[in-house]
Amino acid sequence: MTLSTSPSAAPPQTPASYSGTGAKSRRISSRPAPGRPGGTHARLRTVRWQVTAVLAVLLVWQLAAVTSDGSLPGPLQVASALAGLWGTGAYWTAVLTTLKVWALGLAICTVIGIPLGLLIGISLNATRSTRWVIDFFRTIPTIALLPLVLLLFGPSIRMEVTLIVLSAVWPLMIQSMYAVKQVEPVLKWVTKVFRVSRRDRIRFLWAPSVTLLVTTGMRLAATIALLMTVSAEYIGGAAGLGKQLSISEQAFQRPEVIAYALTAGIIGLGVNMLIIFVQRRLLWWHPIIRGERA
Repeated sequence: MTLSTSPSAAPPQTPASYSGTGAKSRRISSRPAPGRPGGTHARLRTVRWQVTAVLAVLLVWQLAAVTSDGSLPGPLQVASALAGLWGTGAYWTAVLTTLKVWALGLAICTVIGIPLGLLIGISLNATRSTRWVIDFFRTIPTIALLPLVLLLFGPSIRMEVTLIVLSAVWPLMIQSMYAVKQVEPVLKWVTKVFRVSRRDRIRFLWAPSVTLLVTTGMRLAATIALLMTVSAEYIGGAAGLGKQLSISEQAFQRPEVIAYALTAGIIGLGVNMLIIFVQRRLLWWHPIIRGERA
């Protein structure tokens, strides 16, 4: 007696087993992918928490204004003052002036800090020999140099840009130095063994490896540059948001003072979000960026 191996001898699949398998597969496929808990729901939940935090801050601010006997303007007073400033040319002139000086100073910091940091980071001897010099100059409070810089250049754009460079170039330089150190030695050895051209090494090894830390340094430098710009305008008397804030303070216009301060904060928030957007576009493949999107 022989066993039949024809297709008809195979046991037929019952509808119950088939439907059970299909339901199970549908249940598995409907689950969110690992590392992406909730997807859109997670983003909406994050937005809800952010809105809740903002409302909590506004509530605390309002309570502090009520208990301060009128010395601290409330959120509604500041919002009304800010809306009034939006209709004036002096407000927008100050905003554009601050942005122009900030962008110029940050561009100079980028041109100086990133290439110099990369060159120092590549050489171990250069890193060791410049460590004390960099640590010394980056710990000097730049605002303490304001009287000297103001004496040299007066309340001008040159004064502001000098202070910006003296304060904001260090994060870019240090982050660029550490970015070079993060390149995997095995990858450098492989490109050397296979005689990869210098252009391809820069394009496919060095640039992707250092971009994350360099853009992080850019975020830090952008914030420091904006703080120094407004500080130089406020203390040094140069045109911009800081000077308008000082004028409002001398006139005892408290809602306008806070409105100008909030304007500087909004600009800083927008700059930070823009750099994060560019960073995620450039480094969409990086594990850290993919983890943030999850």
